Amino acid sequence: MLSLSSLQANVAVLLPVFEDCLAIPDEQSSDALRQSVVILMGSLARHLDKEDAKVRPIIQRLISTLDTPSQSVQEAVANCLPPLVPAIKEEAYELVANLLHKLLEGSQFAERKGAAYGLAGLVKGLGIASLKQLNIMPTLTEAIQNKKNYKHREGALFSFEMLCLMLGRLFEPYVIHVLPHLLLCFGDGNNYVREAADDTARAVMQKLSAHGVKLVLPSLLDAIEDDSWRTKIGSVELLGAMAFCAPKQLSSCLPSIVPKLTAVMTDSHIKVQKAGGQALRQIGSVIKNPEIQVISTTLLEALADPD
Repeated sequence: MLSLSSLQANVAVLLPVFEDCLAIPDEQSSDALRQSVVILMGSLARHLDKEDAKVRPIIQRLISTLDTPSQSVQEAVANCLPPLVPAIKEEAYELVANLLHKLLEGSQFAERKGAAYGLAGLVKGLGIASLKQLNIMPTLTEAIQNKKNYKHREGALFSFEMLCLMLGRLFEPYVIHVLPHLLLCFGDGNNYVREAADDTARAVMQKLSAHGVKLVLPSLLDAIEDDSWRTKIGSVELLGAMAFCAPKQLSSCLPSIVPKLTAVMTDSHIKVQKAGGQALRQIGSVIKNPEIQVISTTLLEALADPD
């Protein structure tokens, strides 16, 4: 293993090697190779002084690599960025603005997804306060309400998903504000937006603490009583996504969730009924008790048709 002193002494040798690897066209290099090079380059930069002239070009190279159409590479870049942020604090606003533009206006799916990863990595390095200071949350909130451009809605959902995954419980205070928009996106007329809403719901529920579950559950249960069938479906699907919560959080809210989902199985709208059945199956699929697992299908059928 290289020591810190030898790593610093050999930066001039290592950097060109990494640059050459990343310069190989996508079709000629594997995602695993690019991911490894990104991690090595990010690790190298962490050991340099933040005033070192080589740090900023490395960060720029990492950010440009976010356009690579590979989730593993984009995730590796996002994880490398937080420790490097102190070296580029003065340029943070410009970097964030560029990533937001790519996120909402980019022509390629990979480009917009990569921008979401990069944005989350920068926010983690800058601190949670940067969401407000750099106008990130207001921009995303406006984008998710843009009815004319589906890319804005999809891009905002990409970003919310990555912020949840990267920041974890630090993002919880914002979840309650994101929730009403997420509910509407479940019934969006665009399939890409609906798929992004599903992924965001999984990320939200996966990272919620017990306190976070208590914060969002009342809103979801209330939304089931809404007159709009689309809102009902959104709340039902989010309740189903609670299957991705930690087991302790899930078990604590099952007594509130199951009766509500059972009730929507007899809703007048067929799509609401189907969503209720799917949500119950999702929750039933994570039950670990072997005795219950064996009869879970029968139980779900009985709940759907008590007669």
